[in-house]
Amino acid sequence: MVLIIPLLCIFIIMYVQEKRRFANAVVFGILMMIIGMDVLLYVIPSLSKDSQIFTLIYLALLAALVPITIFSMTIATFFNSKILLEKEGRRLSNLFFGLLGFGISFLIITFVVMVFTGQAANNRLMLLYLWGALLFGYALFLYSCVILYATLYYFTPIFYKPDYIIALGSGLIGDKVPPLLASRVDKAVSLYDKYAAKKGVPPILVMSGGQGSDELVAEAVAMRDYIVEKYGIPSEHILVEDQSTNTAQNMRFSKQVIEQHCGGRPYRSVFVTNEFHLFRASIYARKAGLDAEGIGSRTALYYVPNAFTREFIGLLEMNKKYHITIFILVTMFIALLLRAYW
Repeated sequence: MVLIIPLLCIFIIMYVQEKRRFANAVVFGILMMIIGMDVLLYVIPSLSKDSQIFTLIYLALLAALVPITIFSMTIATFFNSKILLEKEGRRLSNLFFGLLGFGISFLIITFVVMVFTGQAANNRLMLLYLWGALLFGYALFLYSCVILYATLYYFTPIFYKPDYIIALGSGLIGDKVPPLLASRVDKAVSLYDKYAAKKGVPPILVMSGGQGSDELVAEAVAMRDYIVEKYGIPSEHILVEDQSTNTAQNMRFSKQVIEQHCGGRPYRSVFVTNEFHLFRASIYARKAGLDAEGIGSRTALYYVPNAFTREFIGLLEMNKKYHITIFILVTMFIALLLRAYW
C-alpha cells in the first residue's frame, strides 16, 4: 500500500497530461503488478485468517498460480496459432503469438533438462540461461503492460464532439474493401451518424490510405466509394487522403488534409482503427501533432492475439533505443558474472 498511492498519483498525472505514451503503459503495468501482489500476499490472507479451510485453498491456489498461468498461456498461444493458420493462411506473420508460447515452453523445458542432467550446477551455463530468461522476462513484462494499458485506452470514453473522423486504411483486395477495413469504415460511419443525431451538424469523414503495389486504387478512394454506395453519405462530407503508406503517414497527411480544409480554424478529431492497432496508432497521432484520440472497431477474436503481438513488436521498434540500452545493461551484468566464474 505504501507504493500504490504515490504510483497511482504519478500515473493519473501522466494519463491526464497525455494518454498516448508508451511510458504510461509501463507505469500502469507496474501499478497493476504491485496491486496484484498486495491482494495475493496481504489482502486475501487477512480476510481468510479466521477460516482454516479457506486459508488452505488459498495457499494451494497461490502455489499453483505460476505453473497454471504458464501452462494456460502456452496452450492458448499454440491453439490460437493453429486457428489463425487455418483461417488466414500459412504465413510467418501468423506465428508471432505462437512464438511467445514457444519461448515460454523452451525456457521451462531447458531448465527441467538442466536440473535432471546435473547441468544446473554449472555456473557458467546457468548464467547464460539467466541471461536469456531475463531478456525474455523483460519482453514478457512489457507485453503484459501494453495489454493492460491498451485495454484501458480502448475502454476510455471520448467526451468531446469531433469535427473530423479519420478512418485508417489497412489494405484492399484489388479495388474492394475487405472485412478488416470495412469494420473501420463502418465504425467511422456509425460515429458520423451518432454525432449528427446529437448535434445536428455531422463531422467530416476523412478516409486515409494510399495505393499499394497490389491494389487497383488508393485505399482512401475505395473507402469513400464504399461509404457513398453503402450508406448514401454525400461525397462532399468525405475528405480523401490518398498518399500515406503506413500509420505514421496516415496521421501526418490526414492532419495536412484537415488543416487545409478547416482553413486554420481550431478543430478536434478522432481516428478509427481496429482495436488491436489502437494504442500504437494513438502514439503516431501524438508524434504527428494531431489532436485526436482513438476509437477501436471490433475484430474477429481469433485474429486479435497475433495481430496485437505484431503491434507490440512495432511498439518495441518505436522505442528501440531504450530497449537496446536494457539489453546492453543486462548483457554487461551477465558478462561480469561470467568473468568471475571463468
